[in-house]
Formats: sequence, structure tokens, C-alpha cells
Amino acid sequence: MHVALFTDFHPDTLGGVQTAMRALCDGLRGLGHRVTVFTAPAPGSPSPDEDTVVLDSVPFSMSNGLPVVLPTRGNRHLIDAAFQHRGPVDVVHALTTYGSGIAGVRAARRHAIPVVQSMQSRDDTMIEKYSPSPYVAALTMRLVHGWFVPLRARPAYDGDSRTARLAWRPLIAQAQAADRVIVPTAHFARRLTARGVDRPINVVSNGIDDALLDRVRTADRPASNPDGPLRALWCGRLSAEKRPLEAIAVVRRVADCTLDVYGSGPLAERVRTAGDSSDRVHLHGEVGQATCLAAMRDHDLLLLTSDCDTQGMVLLEAVAMGLPVVYCDPELTETVPAAGGRRTPDSSVDAFAAVLTELADDRSRVATMRAALAPHADEPRQSRHLARLLSVYTEAVSAAAGRQGGRAGSDGQ
Repeated sequence: MHVALFTDFHPDTLGGVQTAMRALCDGLRGLGHRVTVFTAPAPGSPSPDEDTVVLDSVPFSMSNGLPVVLPTRGNRHLIDAAFQHRGPVDVVHALTTYGSGIAGVRAARRHAIPVVQSMQSRDDTMIEKYSPSPYVAALTMRLVHGWFVPLRARPAYDGDSRTARLAWRPLIAQAQAADRVIVPTAHFARRLTARGVDRPINVVSNGIDDALLDRVRTADRPASNPDGPLRALWCGRLSAEKRPLEAIAVVRRVADCTLDVYGSGPLAERVRTAGDSSDRVHLHGEVGQATCLAAMRDHDLLLLTSDCDTQGMVLLEAVAMGLPVVYCDPELTETVPAAGGRRTPDSSVDAFAAVLTELADDRSRVATMRAALAPHADEPRQSRHLARLLSVYTEAVSAAAGRQGGRAGSDGQ
């Protein structure tokens, strides 16, 4: 099978979406499938890859500094030429809902190819809680997306604010434009269904590259010091919705606790300033997935302060490495194995600090959580999820063939 993946995040950049995408590509190729990635450019000059088609970007960037792609005429020509030269393409899989994802859906329709859409961004929560101008941001996204992907008006979902309704609209439109939808968790599938998405929705978890996991696990585990401080790890993008400043504030309130922060992003300077005020906070900057996985073997818990993740690659990484998780978002309970973590009563710094204080005072609780995670260590492997993903591709291809056959039969009557 030849799969065309469309993403707004270049595979050579760092982030949860990117690590999941690389694992997906490697997994599919390992099974003999062909994968061509259509993507936004990467900052700098990454090495060219014959299986990657870089789309043209516009002269402004996302909030994370990455280039922005729009489904322009130039990109349409690039995609059409690639489909002709590299084809035939059996299925288009759009991994994002922004410009490149839109371009993928439109290309699939031009070429009569089935399209599968991944949905895993809680844009409504991120915009409403963390955008400087939530309504303006949501309205802008709705207008820009709606220009390229129309959607019929539909009843508002009870409980959504005006801003949330605007933020949901691009997600719903993108899902409705696909033949099949993939989400990483059941709770996100329910959210989409409740808001009127009637396309077949399939729950398929993200995964971690099997070979990478094996390499990290075979390395010697650093010796732990039971008399030392509680060692917390935070890993992610240094941005408002990930709440790294809150993580530092938590650890400053827990006397017998250290924090190692891995990541970069727009809050880097503020995080550095906050970290410099405590000798128990250590900043490591931007690192690769292998470094983060290795660091998890040398810590007592993952401090997951984000309250708007659908699943979160760092959460899967923690499960794979047997690292207990302290988190606040009730919807992440679906991904954290029972007894493998502690959910705080709310997202406040005080609530996190209270839980960490309990764990620092009684390390046996950490050991109990680690033991509960052990049977689940292989669940995040990418190989565990490829069969289900391929079945979604096959269903989309078969359904498209059936529709085309039906139309051909009607035309012949």
C-alpha cells in the first residue's frame, strides 16, 4: 500500500506529533508499505529525503515558530506532480487539521483517493484557556479553515461557549471531509460524535518506535538513591498550555523534591528565570526522544501539568519506561493504567504540591505505582497498533472502491 501522509510539522522537528509520525512511518515501512510525507518546511536546512515532499510556506510562522503552509495553487501543483510522479497513491492520511492537512484532503478529492483524518488536538481548550484573545483567535481559525473546507451550519453543542463553538468548527469540518477518522482516545471520539461528526471514528493509539524502546531499555539503568530527594521530570514544549511555570512553582513548594525540565519553546526565558531561582530545578533544553526516554529511567515520576492533551506522547513514553505519572486532567485517566499514577483533585499548583509532598514522604507509594505500570510497558509500542491502523486504511479503500463501482454501474444502465 502507498500512503501519502500530510502534516504541518516536519519530521525533523521535535514534538509529540512528530515523534508519533516518525514511529508511524517506520512501522509502516517495516511492514513493506510505501510512505510519502507531504509537510511544511523545517527551520534551518535539514537533509533532503526522497520520501518527503516539502510544501511551500507563507511568510509568517505558527506560535511555536514553525512555518505555516496553506493550500495554495502552488502547493496544489506540487502535490499533483508528486502524485503523478510517485503514484499510484492508495490512501491519503492527514495527520493535522491545519494547512497541510487541508491540502491533503483537497488533493484526495481531486484524485478520487480515500482520505483518513487523524484528530488529536483540543484546540477549543487551548484557545479558550491560553490564547491572549480567545474569541479573535477562534474566529480567525474558523474563517480561514472555512474558506477551504466548507461545513453546513449545525446545532450548537450544549455547554460550549461561543469561543469553543468557533474553535470546534474547523475540527468538525475536517472530520466531515474525510472517509474515516482516527482518534487516539475514546473520550475524544465521544467529543466529536457529540458535536455531530457522523463519519466512522476509529480509536487507534499513538505509538513509540519499537527499536528505539529496545535500545533505551537495554542500556544500564542508573542506580537510584532511596535517601535522596524525590526526582520529578517534566518534558514538553515550553508554552502556556503545557504549564511549565506551574511545574516549577509546584516543586518549589515541596522541600524534598527536584525537577528536571526538558524542552524548548516561547516561554524559555521565563522558565529559565524561574528555574534560576531554585537550585532544585535543572533545565536541559531541547532534546531528542531517546534522551527523554533515557532520563525517565533515572526519575521517580513524570510531572504532567498540561490540562489540554488528548493523549500526549510523553504520557505514553512514561508508561513504556515504567515512570509513575502525576497529572490533573481527568480525561487522561483513559491512558494512565490503573494505579500507575496519581490524579490531583484539580489543576492548581497547591493540588500538585500536596500530592508530591505525600509521595516524597512515603516513597513506597512510588514503588507501588511503578509495579502497577510494569504489565503495561509494551502497550505503547507502535507495532501493537499498526494492524488496527491498516484495517482503517483498508476499510477506507474498500468503501471508496464500492462507491466508484456503484457509480459505474449506474452510468452503464
